[in-house]
Amino acid sequence: MNKTTISLEFFPPRSETQLRRFWYTLGCLQTLKPSHISMTWGALGAASQASLDILEPLMKESIVPVTAHLSCSGETRTSMLEKIETLENLGVKHFLALRGDQGNSEFNAVTQDGSTACLQHASDLVALLAERGHEHISVAAYPDVHPESTNKSSDIQWLRHKLDAGANQAITQFFFESESFLRFRDRSEAAGISQKLIPGILPIHDIDKVSQFSEKCGAVVPTELLSQFQHAKSQEDKHKAAVEQCLSLCRELEAEGVDEFHLYTLNQSALAYEIGSELLGSGPARTGKASESAAA
Repeated sequence: MNKTTISLEFFPPRSETQLRRFWYTLGCLQTLKPSHISMTWGALGAASQASLDILEPLMKESIVPVTAHLSCSGETRTSMLEKIETLENLGVKHFLALRGDQGNSEFNAVTQDGSTACLQHASDLVALLAERGHEHISVAAYPDVHPESTNKSSDIQWLRHKLDAGANQAITQFFFESESFLRFRDRSEAAGISQKLIPGILPIHDIDKVSQFSEKCGAVVPTELLSQFQHAKSQEDKHKAAVEQCLSLCRELEAEGVDEFHLYTLNQSALAYEIGSELLGSGPARTGKASESAAA
C-alpha cells in the first residue's frame, strides 16, 4: 500500500486573472487529496493583505486543512499578536512560522524599554504561537545552506532553536539533488532533532527563473540539470523533463524512507497534478491529465 502523502503550496492572487487561475488550480489539485495546502504570506502592508483576502474564502471553501504562512520581520509583539488573532478568527489552526525578509533598520530599532522592539527571528514567532496553544507549527529548513548562514552546522542549530521553541515539523527550501536532503537529514539527526523534516519539491516551470531565484535563496542548481533544460526545445520537451526530474528526485528520497513531499505549485496545475498523481500511485493514465487551458 502506498503511504506517500503530499501537501501543496500556493501564493495569494493579486489580480482577477490570477484569482480565476487560483480557484481552477485549487479545484484540480484538491482531487489529489493532499494532507494540507498552504498559502504564502506577503510582507508588511498590501502584500500581507492579499494573503488575508484569499485566506478568508479559502478557509470556507477548501476541503482539506489550510496552513497559513506568517512572517514576523518588521513586526512588534503587539502587531504580530493582532495578525495571529485575525487568522485565528478565520479559523486557521496550522501555521508556517517564518522570519521573512528583513526590512529597513528603522523597523528593527529597539527602544530602551523594548516596547516597540521588532521580532528578530522565526523562533520568536514560533514562541508566540506556542504561547497561544497552537500545536501545528511548521518552520523552514535549508538543505543547501541558507545564504545568511556561516556554515551547515550553524543552519542546523538555528533549525533546532526554532523547533525547540515549539514547532513540530520543518518544511525545506527546494533542492534538486537527493543527497542535499539526505545529508541534511543526517546532520539534523546527529544534532538531536527528532521532528519531521518534509522535503520541499519545486517542479521546474522555467529553468531561467529557477536559477535566478536559487541564487538568492542559496539553493544549488546542478550544471547538468541546467544543460538538460536548455537543450529541451519545445514546451512538451520541457514539461517531460520537469516531470522526469521531479519524479526521479522523489523516488530516490522514497527509497531512503521519505514518505511526504511538499510541492511548490506556483499556482499552476499541470506539473503538480501529474507529479502528485504519480507519487500517490494514481497516475494520469488512470485519473486524466490536468490541463491549463481552462485556467485562462
